[in-house]
Amino acid sequence: MISLRVGVLSAVTAAGLFAGVPNALAGGIGPRVRSSHAYLRAMIDEAVMRSPTFRDLVAAIGATDGIVYVEQGACKHGVRACLALDVTPAAGFRILRVLVDARQPDWDVMASIGHELRHALEVLENRAIVDNAGIYLFYAETRDAKDRPFETRAATEAGFAVRREVSSFARGKLD
Repeated sequence: MISLRVGVLSAVTAAGLFAGVPNALAGGIGPRVRSSHAYLRAMIDEAVMRSPTFRDLVAAIGATDGIVYVEQGACKHGVRACLALDVTPAAGFRILRVLVDARQPDWDVMASIGHELRHALEVLENRAIVDNAGIYLFYAETRDAKDRPFETRAATEAGFAVRREVSSFARGKLD
């Protein structure tokens, strides 16, 4: 789900976010998927390790001009996570925010972040989206179902894939 909530970005460095992951995923300027929240950083680390889908999303974001901050926060409409519908251009980058309710089980947090990172990638793949109006119009025009505003099949599938891969890893059955 995507949120219309506008907030202030945290300027943080996520040290150790890519421990054991090739530097190419970090995109050359440090991690492109960041968080100031220790638990969310740990969940990102775990998801990168456990889920090829999550790892691919992080790598794809690293290949764009985007930086995504994943932070604890409340989303509207009772959803557990959302991509805020705001784009902040800064120093040649487009900065996006994902809000997550960190009071969920670990596997739900990882799946929710994966789902929202897919939304972030949808935005970052479209270089014409440089402001809040652009991101709003993009999702208003590309949503999959009129009864689910701002939702895409790709994000839904990414969230399910991350959940399945994390669960499989936990059972010792890496796919």
